[in-house]
Amino acid sequence: MAKSKSWGRYLAASLFLSGSAVKAADLQEAPKVMPAEAKASDSIIGFSFYSQYASDYNFRGISNSNRQGSYQSFFEVQYFNNLAYTAFYTWQTRLPTRPDFEFDLTAGIRPVFGNLSLDLGFLYYFYPNEQRLVDPVTGAFLTTANSDFYEISGKALYQVAPELILGANLFYSPNWFGQHATGTYASGTVAYTLPSSWFSFLPEAYSGGFSASAEIGHYFLGAAKTSATGFVALDLPSYIYGNVGLSYTYKNLLLDLRFHKTDLDTRQCFTLTGDYRGYFNGGRSGWCGDAIIGSIRWQASTTTPGVYAESDWLSAFFK
Repeated sequence: MAKSKSWGRYLAASLFLSGSAVKAADLQEAPKVMPAEAKASDSIIGFSFYSQYASDYNFRGISNSNRQGSYQSFFEVQYFNNLAYTAFYTWQTRLPTRPDFEFDLTAGIRPVFGNLSLDLGFLYYFYPNEQRLVDPVTGAFLTTANSDFYEISGKALYQVAPELILGANLFYSPNWFGQHATGTYASGTVAYTLPSSWFSFLPEAYSGGFSASAEIGHYFLGAAKTSATGFVALDLPSYIYGNVGLSYTYKNLLLDLRFHKTDLDTRQCFTLTGDYRGYFNGGRSGWCGDAIIGSIRWQASTTTPGVYAESDWLSAFFK
């Protein structure tokens, strides 16, 4: 087996707060113009946070939670009006090495040039208290000892129109999931704010929060060479990944329903994920198949305080 866990992360469009980093999606929703009374004033320091439940933790097309629900959280501090940031994420996982959870640290800069926004960052993925999977017959290790790894990232968003944003993402790791294999993920994204007139059957206060988004990308993976492969180079299958979905935002509440798809077959999926069931069913895994995933999120930030704008405590706290 070539790896100790599965890929399963999504960073779907419109699942991010204003100014938040990637991770879980590699997309952002088209920004909406807020009423002047709801906007937080510019400040040297600001922050964003969310708490979320998703019906599956999917990262770049592959489940990291065994096709089960996952609780997730995010907190970010932004400096100098979002020119720089630091953040962390937590993710509930169900992986072959049984870590307690996934903890991600990220930092970067976000320069803006007119309608073009860039994000140059560093991400570290940490899986505490992993346990190696061992063959009960031979005693051989089936997973690596440590899945921790890091990525460097570059992202760009271009606002074509107030309701339309196009994006491009590039992530690179020299040691993908501790496999001593390179991993490069490149994708393109689109996010579109839907006209409120399409939802005129709803009360006016609820008709303007809909957006659609999509992503198409390719994961280029190298050869793994660890104790789990007998220190023999094992080529990992590269693959195509895509998602498309609909999101709805009302004040601090965000709902998202999204379809995820890869071109991996079940045997390739087992090679990547190390899904323990593959050792009993002929080397197959269903973690990479088509998936429809829903999520519900409570979010806030100093730039889009939502219901908290009435007291404006978010921005006042950092003045």
